[in-house]
Amino acid sequence: MYERGVASAAPRVFGARTVAVPVGVQSVAMDAGRYLPFATRVLRHAGPPVHLTLYVTGRCNLRCRHCFHHEEVAAGIEGASLAQYEALAASCERLGPLAWVSIGGGEPFLRRDLAQIGAAFAQRGLRHLAIPTNGLLHERYAPFVDELLPKYPDLHLAVSVSFDGPPAIHDSIRAATGAHEGAKEGVRRLKALQQRHPNLGVGILVCVTRENQDTLAAHMEELVEELQPDNVTVNLARGTALDTSLLAVDVQRYEEVVATKQRLVRAKKLPYFDFPLARLAVARDELMYEHVARVARGEHAQQHLPCTASSLSCVVMENGDVRACEILPDSIGNLNSTAWDLAALWESAAAKELRARIKSTRCACTWECAQADNVLFHLPSWPRLAARMLRS
Repeated sequence: MYERGVASAAPRVFGARTVAVPVGVQSVAMDAGRYLPFATRVLRHAGPPVHLTLYVTGRCNLRCRHCFHHEEVAAGIEGASLAQYEALAASCERLGPLAWVSIGGGEPFLRRDLAQIGAAFAQRGLRHLAIPTNGLLHERYAPFVDELLPKYPDLHLAVSVSFDGPPAIHDSIRAATGAHEGAKEGVRRLKALQQRHPNLGVGILVCVTRENQDTLAAHMEELVEELQPDNVTVNLARGTALDTSLLAVDVQRYEEVVATKQRLVRAKKLPYFDFPLARLAVARDELMYEHVARVARGEHAQQHLPCTASSLSCVVMENGDVRACEILPDSIGNLNSTAWDLAALWESAAAKELRARIKSTRCACTWECAQADNVLFHLPSWPRLAARMLRS
C-alpha cells in the first residue's frame, strides 16, 4: 500500500539537474503502472478476462427476500474445493493478469478457507478483491484479514456490508430480527481492522427495493455519518427475487439514492477506497449509475453501451458453470470437465456464440458490475470520464 502523504524525497537526476521526487509520488506512479496491461482492452475487448466473479458458496445464514440467488441458497450448495479454485487461479494467470475478482454467495464468510481462496489469486498478481457480506459473522473478519493482507500488501481488499434501510425494514427484508444492528457491528469490526491493514477498504452496500425506496436515501446518509465507510455501493434489485414484489422500483427513487451518494462524495464524507486511479473509479461509477437508470427505464437499445460480459468478464457458479453474467442463464461450459482450466472454455465455440449473441442483440441489464466494465472499457466514454475526473 502506498502513502498519500509526502514524508521524504529521493533525488533523481534529469539531465544536469537533480530533482527531489517525493517517495509517495514514486510509490503512486509505480502502483498505477500495474494497471497499464489493461489499458489496451479499451481498444480491443478480445482476450483473457480481466474481471472474475466467483460464487464460492450457496450457503447463507439469512433468507433475504430480495435475493436473486435464493434457489442456490435454499439448496445450500457448498461450492468448489480450495484445490479447484487454486487451479482456476493458475489458469487465469496463464491466460493473462486479472484486475479484480469479486467473491459472492450465499454468505462468503461461511467458508473457513476464504482467505486461502483469496490468496490463490493474490499470489498471482491480483490487484483488487471485493467481497460483500451481511455483516453478521463478526468473529470471522479478523482471522480472514489478518491471514490474507500481511502476505499480500499490494492487494486492495474491499469488504462491503449490506444494508436495506432503517432497522425495521432491513430486518423485514432480511427476515431476521436484529440483523440491522448486527450489520452495523460488522462495519465497526472491519473499520477497527483498518488500523493495522491500510490496504483494507470498508464499504457499505445498499440495494434499492420497492420496500425501502422511500427511506433508503436518508438512512444511507445516517449510516455514512455514523459508521464512516470508505464507500457506498448502490444496487438496484434485479433478477428473480424470492419476493418479486420488491423488484417494482420507481427509477426516480433509485436516482435519488445515487444523487445522495454523490452529494456525500462531493462533501468528502465518502473518501472512496484508497488505491491508484480511485478518481477514475469514482467517475466510472457516476456514469455507470446513469446507464443503469436508462436501462431500468427501458430506453431504446441504441442507447445501451456494448456489453463486455463474456469478453472482459465472466461468472463462475458454485457448481463450476461459467456464465457471461449473473443474469443470463447460458453457460459456456463447466469447469469440472476441464480440471478447472478456464482457458479450455474461454475460446470454445459456445463462448464465441454467446459473445456474438450478446453483441447482436445489444443485450443490456442493470447488473452494476457488468455496467461498470462497460463504461470503463468503452472508448467513447473516456472524454466524459476525463471531464468528471477533472471536476472531482
